[in-house]
Amino acid sequence: MPRKYLKGFSGLTIFPITENTLEKYIIGEGTKIPSAQKLSKEIDSSEENIYADDEVWDIDKTVNGEKFTLTLKELDNKLRAMFEGGNYDETTKEYDFTTIDNAPEFACTYRGLLADGTYRMFRQYRCKVTKVKMDLETKGNGNNGAVEIEGMFMPRAYDNKLFTIKDTEAGNADLTWLDTIPTVPTAGE
Repeated sequence: MPRKYLKGFSGLTIFPITENTLEKYIIGEGTKIPSAQKLSKEIDSSEENIYADDEVWDIDKTVNGEKFTLTLKELDNKLRAMFEGGNYDETTKEYDFTTIDNAPEFACTYRGLLADGTYRMFRQYRCKVTKVKMDLETKGNGNNGAVEIEGMFMPRAYDNKLFTIKDTEAGNADLTWLDTIPTVPTAGE
């Protein structure tokens, strides 16, 4: 059986959320994010022991979402506004951020290369950035500058779905799965 461990990360695309209610989930057109280097994520949850018969009878676990850190080699001002929520002026090429700006919510897709040459594909249904960190270094210290974006993957309101994962078949013809995130209700309903 071929090995299926993850050894790559690529294809990050974000989709603005235009509606996220108990009745509807609608997203806008996707934007590919260049220079993605790394994505780390872990489940954010809380647990409470339930005691009965003088022992732990059960554990009540509540999953809040997934905390994530995304590392990009570069982040232009237009994309920064999409992540952070400031205002980007296409004419002047200026990005303004105020203390009352709020990061927009978006959905995203990405893929991880598996050792056998196929991909593990991911859909995250609701994301929000909480911090953008940028390190600037003098030129003589190497080329290690990067942008770290922290945030939370959260469940969508319609069905509490947090993410979907799918592995491609040999040949990777089904990578088009990453091009869309289905809306709810689906078209025609």
